Amino acid sequence: MDSIQFLTRKEATCQDLLSCIYNLKPIDLEIFLQVAKNQWTTLDQIAESVQRDRSSTHRVLAKLQSVGLIHKQSCGIKGGGYYHKYVAADPAKIKANAKQRVKEITDSLQNLIENFDTDLKKHLKPLNNN
Repeated sequence: MDSIQFLTRKEATCQDLLSCIYNLKPIDLEIFLQVAKNQWTTLDQIAESVQRDRSSTHRVLAKLQSVGLIHKQSCGIKGGGYYHKYVAADPAKIKANAKQRVKEITDSLQNLIENFDTDLKKHLKPLNNN
């Protein structure tokens, strides 16, 4: 995860925010942006556009879906079989989820600060008076 200081710089972007709060790597962001550019794109189309193999692209798509940044739809093939199409989540939902994630992080950081003294004492060894 990128540091909080990284997010507080003037030129920070929404990609920096997503990277930090969802622990996204550059390839994750690249694939997310590729999906966001297109309506209902397939795994093969995405893999080709980012020049990655299908299995690596599929893993990233699963990660993006698990954090709510994209949605997957299964489509049947005439004669049998199926394939998946992907679309980015609604920007308003992504924003709402990001706000919730930032609140969770803020609450967690506040809790760490509140318990700092107690927690630090657990990690300090008592001095030996020899």
